[in-house]
Amino acid sequence: MLRFALLGFLLRQPMTGYDLATAIRTSINFVWPAQLSQIYRTLSQLEDSGLAVSEVEPQQGKPDRRVYSATDAGRRAFDAWLGELVTERDPIRVPFLVRFFFSGSRSTEDTVTQLRVMRDLHVKDRDRLADELPQEITAAAARTEGTELDPLIWDSVRRAGEMMAQTWVDWIDETIERLQRADGQPPQA
Repeated sequence: MLRFALLGFLLRQPMTGYDLATAIRTSINFVWPAQLSQIYRTLSQLEDSGLAVSEVEPQQGKPDRRVYSATDAGRRAFDAWLGELVTERDPIRVPFLVRFFFSGSRSTEDTVTQLRVMRDLHVKDRDRLADELPQEITAAAARTEGTELDPLIWDSVRRAGEMMAQTWVDWIDETIERLQRADGQPPQA
């Protein structure tokens, strides 16, 4: 999946590995995160398979930059991937829920504490997606070559992330209330 994400970005404009990491962090990170080391490894694979090329750009007083571009073969591979119909849901792996599944032996207080920590993380994600990402989408659309629909589609993906984060917050609030009720405690906010 990362190889196609990188090709998608490179088809909009040539980028360095660092540029790609920034693009991912400010767009699809909540659904497909990638570390800089993964990005460079995948870029090398894209070059080896002829889907991308790079050139070194010298810089004054700074290290040279390696800038990557998608090739025609990369565009064809990306277009073929994009055109494939998705007919199955991807399995969702949520390590927290596996841990939570087995937390019945823990005290309600400990479990609620963990749930509140997770709630705070999801609130942060939701707020970032709602407050910061729309401006980043507008800025990215202005500086890249794309279609008129790109900002709308990008914002729809952002909105899906925002809604998923809110669903987590709602589920955690409900679960805390249920746990406290089961433990004979008055529900707390």
